[in-house]
Amino acid sequence: MSSISSPITLTKWVYSIVMTLAVAVACFATGIYAGAACWFVLTLIVINVLVLSDREDTQHKVAEILLFISSLAIAAISFAWWSAFFYSVPALLLTRPSGKIRNLLVLILTASTFGLTRLHGEDRKTVMMQALILIVFYALWILFSVFADKYEARMIELDRALKMSTLDSLTEKNLREELARQKTLSEANARLKERERISRDIHNSVGHTLSAASVTLDAAQLLVDKDSELAARKMEQANVRVHEAIDSIRGAVRTLDSKDDTLLVSDYIASLSESLNNYMMDTDIRIHDNLKQIEDKGRIDIDTSAFLSGALNELLTNGVKHGKANVFVVVLNLTGSNISLKVQDNGSGWGQITYEEKQLKLSEGFGLRKLRDHVRSLGGDMKIEGSDGFVVEMSLPRLMKEENDG
Repeated sequence: MSSISSPITLTKWVYSIVMTLAVAVACFATGIYAGAACWFVLTLIVINVLVLSDREDTQHKVAEILLFISSLAIAAISFAWWSAFFYSVPALLLTRPSGKIRNLLVLILTASTFGLTRLHGEDRKTVMMQALILIVFYALWILFSVFADKYEARMIELDRALKMSTLDSLTEKNLREELARQKTLSEANARLKERERISRDIHNSVGHTLSAASVTLDAAQLLVDKDSELAARKMEQANVRVHEAIDSIRGAVRTLDSKDDTLLVSDYIASLSESLNNYMMDTDIRIHDNLKQIEDKGRIDIDTSAFLSGALNELLTNGVKHGKANVFVVVLNLTGSNISLKVQDNGSGWGQITYEEKQLKLSEGFGLRKLRDHVRSLGGDMKIEGSDGFVVEMSLPRLMKEENDG
């Protein structure tokens, strides 16, 4: 059920009640008591049902038909010229047909009713006066009807606009909440990736350096009684490794605090060469590389460089520890959009194994699995071959600072 909330709807309702009451009083004044009383009560009920019910309800449609019949009934009961005034009530309250058709139908019924009731009786002057009253009344009524229709159409449009605005506001609110959730998730993922990167750097760089220092100290301890001079050199080497680990931790902290996330390729190559030389001194293995042939003048993403250094240390350590390798070949290639690192050794490798066995070894090996997962997360690829020695080749995009900013 609807309510009389609109000013126009309230005006229509008041007008219909007053007009019904006025016609009923006129009927009583002319001696039509029973018919007027029944018509008055039933018409009041129909008007209220019509105003308060929804336009799509069946009772609303029935009330429209009954109200139209009511206007004809009062004309038949009273057979008076003033009954034509009541045609304005159903024409004002009905929603079908269109306003123009309703107005035309009212004028036809008014003219017909006035003509039929004026066939007998009053003189010409009286008839002309009554006709003039009807004409003025319906002229004013049509003006009000047109205004009411336009007002209601405007209110419907405003109501639709308000609903659309509310819907847009709700959609925008949901969008903001979704963006806030995505931002929170993105920040959480960023923190997780940062923790993983720090963990990987500590494992790959500091961990390997301290492991080498530990091995050197163990060797020095065994040589103290046999060759004190060699033991002293070993302890000095261990001391150098410990300081390198400390420098690596400080470098990680500086990287976190720095606003620049790239470094010169030449600086990176120099650092990588020094790391390989130290590794050879610590383990007495031979490493052949192409680092001196690299003439790239650009810059490299610091996360990528840290990952490659850690990956190289991981592969060298695995080759010595698990494959008993003593010779390595390291090949680093840089292009404008790609970086590849290939590490090959002369160790025992995996031998001739099936694809399923290879995947099982990868899933069980923490170091290789971490390397492979990280390369894939960067959009790169990693190939492993272990039938004759061990060969690992990884290729990943060369992320530059301007790309990261974008």
